[in-house]
Amino acid sequence: SLPLEAAPAGHREMMTATASISLVPRVTPAHPALRVDPRAWGGSGGWRRPRIGRRMDRRSAGDAPKPPADNSDLEPEQRDYTGTLKQYEEVPLVPKKLPAMLFPAEEVLLPGSAQVLHLYEARFLALLDEVTNETGGLFAHVTFLPPAQDETDDGGLRVNQVATLIRVEEVQREEVGAKVTIIGESRMSLRELEEKSQRGYLVGTFVPIPVMQDDGSAAYKPSKTELDEVEALADFIDDAVNDCVALVDKLLDGDGDEKLWDTSDAANEVEWGHGEVGNLKRAMAWIEGPYVTLDMLQVPCSASERDWLRDAVEERVKHSELQLAERLSFACLQVAPASTEADYARLVSCRNVAMSAQHGLMDRLRLGKTLLEEQRSALRAKVALKSAFGAADDAKKDDAN
Repeated sequence: SLPLEAAPAGHREMMTATASISLVPRVTPAHPALRVDPRAWGGSGGWRRPRIGRRMDRRSAGDAPKPPADNSDLEPEQRDYTGTLKQYEEVPLVPKKLPAMLFPAEEVLLPGSAQVLHLYEARFLALLDEVTNETGGLFAHVTFLPPAQDETDDGGLRVNQVATLIRVEEVQREEVGAKVTIIGESRMSLRELEEKSQRGYLVGTFVPIPVMQDDGSAAYKPSKTELDEVEALADFIDDAVNDCVALVDKLLDGDGDEKLWDTSDAANEVEWGHGEVGNLKRAMAWIEGPYVTLDMLQVPCSASERDWLRDAVEERVKHSELQLAERLSFACLQVAPASTEADYARLVSCRNVAMSAQHGLMDRLRLGKTLLEEQRSALRAKVALKSAFGAADDAKKDDAN
């Protein structure tokens, strides 16, 4: 067993484990191609964009949510609010064991986000077999930081206490190894990490971090004022995401608004260099899908026996506005097209804050609002620059004629 101990308080809630970095699988470095499964959006092959919190008594533009006091602050002050889930003792937490993979902290995978893994080592292929045949296609995505370079360094890895429950969406067996598409579904709290000695991969003991209920968490019921603020922020984010998709379409010389939210070609977009577009569409489509949480897992069961998307196929999943806002608060933190290294580093910081159980729904929504404001402004500038160059080229052609 690899003993864990809590590290000093911080938004990453780090724990220490004596583990080898060689246990980390290879991850596709670029934004990978995704195979879009139309079952996740009602089986039509296309999908309508989710609209969050559109009420008949829609507020005026003057009532829009106020921006954070400091837009450069990536770690908002903690609030006693929905999603913080302060009183875990009120929720029955049943520990469960799952196979686990370790990833660097910059590869944190939020609920709603996707990743492609290339597995070659025997230990990871053995893990994949167990996940496919025993745990319903689910495993744990655990992140770590490198050892601290000071006197406190004990040679172990600092492991994040909050992990992501992963659903395997697709497995492509290759001549050597396998290519695996995975989707983040919900958060879990890591209790213990140990190496499965016979097969060489890690197994963790986890408890679920409770997801939002229809009217709040088990520990806290939001007021009408707070619900109105959630609705306003969710509406802002929803509009900002739609604007970003439309702006990207202009940059890419797309086919028009009627195809902006058609997810059937998301994988093709990835293949010709604009994977961020497909990932953003996919993450937003995930919002209206069914919850997949650790407490729902009954082992042993194979991935073929446990179809986690069945509810989305048989009928549209019904989430409350509060639940949609919670899922949106994770899904909106995606990579913008043509991002710089600094942009990506900022996004990673935002994602690590969002994963923390120390910050609630309101913090995540405000974080998403700030990030999307920046992404939308940058895309507008790129579109304007493209238009200016296009006009200059047209003028040169006219002069030549």
